Amino acid sequence: MKRPFLIALLPALLLHAIFPAASSGFTPFPKAEGVDVANLASDPYAYKGDITVRGGVMSAEPGKKMFHIVDYREYRACRIVDCTPVWVTVLYNGKLPDRMNVVEITGSVEKNPAGKDGYILRAKAVRVK
Repeated sequence: MKRPFLIALLPALLLHAIFPAASSGFTPFPKAEGVDVANLASDPYAYKGDITVRGGVMSAEPGKKMFHIVDYREYRACRIVDCTPVWVTVLYNGKLPDRMNVVEITGSVEKNPAGKDGYILRAKAVRVK
């Protein structure tokens, strides 16, 4: 009778030991809504008017009021902002977000040689998540 009880209790004891160790180093990833950078980059001029784009901040150039974002899904998967060759340049007159922030940007696509592949996202609003 004692042995079946211990065998039944073993999975619960293992979970109790493993779960705190596994969860202690895990930080939840901020949720963000909007068009993904990869989708925007594949056909930027298909998006007319104001759109919301989500991404991770790769770098910022405060003197130019410019920052660059990578695809949210890629950033979420690899947890670093330089894991993808695709990014979008954002021009914004407000306070620029910090590197590695998850952002939702509302703005419109414009032709501009300052941006990667000759276009930029001109931001009206930037929300750090």
